[in-house]
Amino acid sequence: MKTPLLRWLSAATLFVLPSLLRAADTAPVVVKRSLFQELNMPAIWFLVVCSMIVVYFVLDVYMKSAPRLLIPVTSLDALRDFFRKGDYQGAFNYCAANPDTVTNVVHAGLKHAPGGQAATEDAMGNAIIGENSKFQNKIAYLSVIGVIAPMVGLTGTVLGMIDAFSQMGQAGAADPSKLSGAIGHVLHATAGGLIVAIPAFVFYYLLRNRVSHQIHGLSIAVSDLFRKFPYSHLTEIEFAGGESYAATPTWNAEAAPAEEPQA
Repeated sequence: MKTPLLRWLSAATLFVLPSLLRAADTAPVVVKRSLFQELNMPAIWFLVVCSMIVVYFVLDVYMKSAPRLLIPVTSLDALRDFFRKGDYQGAFNYCAANPDTVTNVVHAGLKHAPGGQAATEDAMGNAIIGENSKFQNKIAYLSVIGVIAPMVGLTGTVLGMIDAFSQMGQAGAADPSKLSGAIGHVLHATAGGLIVAIPAFVFYYLLRNRVSHQIHGLSIAVSDLFRKFPYSHLTEIEFAGGESYAATPTWNAEAAPAEEPQA
């Protein structure tokens, strides 16, 4: 014979068990996504490619703008020896055979030295601008990526939210947890855009200042080579391999026939 306690427990179990079963059936199923699933969006993959481009340009510009590469001591010492000896043809040939930032600028200066100091300085200035543009063109891509990365991330977020609202509207779902989960998923695109853009802008300014400083040092080093340069002794000299193409005009204005007046 059952005791009153056992009868009470049996009745309570029969009363509570159906409620527990119904609650288990209606409880929301929480689906956990892996990090790869959360980030598996077209906008994120585009931002991954942008981040790889940023890393490449940062490493490339930083390494190539090092003082030992941008202003090589070996080239400067060799050119100083040629200039001390007055062997400008040897210096011209050395620059042509060993191209780098210093020799390219000196080669342009020597090539235009017969035209005087102004022509030489203009040629070297243009050569320095050309060397600087090799770095600035790469650095400019960092600025471009810094501008478009947040836009791409925001576009991915907006498109994802449009898709999430569309699916919920078709299903007629009113569960706010599903909407918040969808919005949280697509917001990864916006965060990814900012994560790519902020370092891109930081390295843009850092590398731009670094290259500008090194180019200024290059300009000073080359200008020191041409200090007290004997331009007057080279007015009639043509370096082998750097001959000029312009000659005196053969057309004589006095001998040219006058144009007949048109009727």
